[in-house]
Amino acid sequence: MSLSRRLMLGFAGACALASRAGASTAPAAPSALVIGAVLPLSGSAALLGDEVLRGILLAADAVNQAGGIAGKPVSLVPTDTPDQAHATQAVGDLISGAHASVILGSGVSALSYPASAAAELAQTPFIELTALADGILTRGFKYTLRTGPSASMVGQLAADTIQSRFAGRTLGLLYNTGAADGAIAAAVTSALNAAKLPVKLAIGYPEDVADLYDQAGRLMRAKVDVLLHAAGPDDALGLALAMRAQGWRPGAQIGCGYGYQLRETQAALGTALGGTLVIGAPFYPASAAAVQAAYFAKFGIQPRSADSLTAYVGAKLVFETLNKAGGDPSKLIAMLRGTNLPRAALSNGFGVSFDLSGQNTGSFVVLQQWHDGSLVPSAAQAG
Repeated sequence: MSLSRRLMLGFAGACALASRAGASTAPAAPSALVIGAVLPLSGSAALLGDEVLRGILLAADAVNQAGGIAGKPVSLVPTDTPDQAHATQAVGDLISGAHASVILGSGVSALSYPASAAAELAQTPFIELTALADGILTRGFKYTLRTGPSASMVGQLAADTIQSRFAGRTLGLLYNTGAADGAIAAAVTSALNAAKLPVKLAIGYPEDVADLYDQAGRLMRAKVDVLLHAAGPDDALGLALAMRAQGWRPGAQIGCGYGYQLRETQAALGTALGGTLVIGAPFYPASAAAVQAAYFAKFGIQPRSADSLTAYVGAKLVFETLNKAGGDPSKLIAMLRGTNLPRAALSNGFGVSFDLSGQNTGSFVVLQQWHDGSLVPSAAQAG
């Protein structure tokens, strides 16, 4: 487990450096519109933060190639925010130092809480692109919206999937207690309870867990047949190692955290991940072929997770709305709230419709599955 963690973090750091080399971090020209981005570009979530940054960069490229915002180019200023302790200062630096008029974030829910609070105090629009904890939008903030899906959407699809595919089977829930995966676990539990689908064994574990051998053993002894796991990449690897060591695997496994959506997780686990179901934002459907091609052209590899596409459609929506507002950031929140676009209006299939809390109810999650090394819509698989 410790070796897999070091390998994953080393890879993440290298990729983050590569993406930041292509970001516009120099002081903006006076005529440019400065957009800040608060993301974990180092530390344990660097791989996720880097993938979100790549999506924002692609959106900035697309808008600048189309003439910018009200005739001004977008100058994107990403700020590394490796943990919660740095979030408030990062937002302050972007607003007062870089003169950012809008803040985008944030990759992970733990950062979104303090970052959005700092932007709220400064009365600066904060647009959450990918972090999905429900609590981000329950604080009554006026300047925070989320363009991507929520933990409640993950929970509801998990319950629907259990009801339609695995009714009557023994359920288990395993989850990291961090902000994102803890929020997912709470949403899954609530949705399962509402559907009267009992969980035989639910196990939470701390973010710094050394391994998951004990947890896997408890699930095995409870005869869990369908396991939902909310976790990042380290824990997805750790669970696979623990199950292999004990010669056990549930009849079906559903990954609900971002770790199960990463190509790096598949590369590390290989055939062990085959057949695993995944609940998350759409991973580059056919409608996003042009975005995928742009990703490959800019970064030289295929997308690593759906987070870059989710970030791309959200950032592009923000930039295009700012353009309609004549580049005036004070009009952004109201104009986004007034935007209504049908499902499939955005390149990943999302629509746009914000509720009173600031959630884009036109976003959604889908059921996908690892098959022959690719993450594909589950409906495409027989059985």
